[in-house]
Amino acid sequence: MNGIPADKDQMVYANCMEAIKRRMDAVYAILRGPCTTLYPITNIEFACLQIRKILELIALASLASHEEEFARQHQKFAEMWRAKKIVDDLEKLNPGFYPVPTEQVVDDKTGKVLEVRAISKPYLTKADFADVYQECSAILHAENPYGPPKQLSQIEAAIPVWTEKIKNLLNHHHVQLYSSKHQLWVVMKAKTDGRVHVHLFEQIDDPNRIAKLEDERQQAKREAQAG
Repeated sequence: MNGIPADKDQMVYANCMEAIKRRMDAVYAILRGPCTTLYPITNIEFACLQIRKILELIALASLASHEEEFARQHQKFAEMWRAKKIVDDLEKLNPGFYPVPTEQVVDDKTGKVLEVRAISKPYLTKADFADVYQECSAILHAENPYGPPKQLSQIEAAIPVWTEKIKNLLNHHHVQLYSSKHQLWVVMKAKTDGRVHVHLFEQIDDPNRIAKLEDERQQAKREAQAG
């Protein structure tokens, strides 16, 4: 797709992010209370299941502008458990599929954004993504009674670290859409309504194009005033 993505594509991406927020809330409810599945091991398994689904949504969301490819890759998650292979396949389709985390520098007086820069907090890297997906997948399988016991205490300690890194990755990020020169810039919790806000940006190849577009805008404005 080389044209401008449809509004519904942005809505699909926003819906994926809202689903992630709901699943994160479910994990926090288990980690911090008051919710429980009654047993420590099932609490851990529940959290790992939600995190795995969150990772799948992160990976698939950048395909929001291509419904058929979204469905094809979604099926791969159902059939394949090797996260590294899935990530490699997605990267071949869309090298910019993985979110780029950023942070806003805001003017204290006006509230306007002065700068957008690379995040300084630890976040879930692409390498982390594959490792965490594998860890979560492994914990969901029934334990082999003849094999070594699962290191549940290590997983339990890692879950809050994983969720914090995921939050830092997504809180304010941009992502390249599949087969497009367009990026989506995303705020996960807007100050106005607490919801996901998605803004569409287009890559400008011609450095003079911005000036040309501004000239055209000003000309249209003058014509409208004259008429």
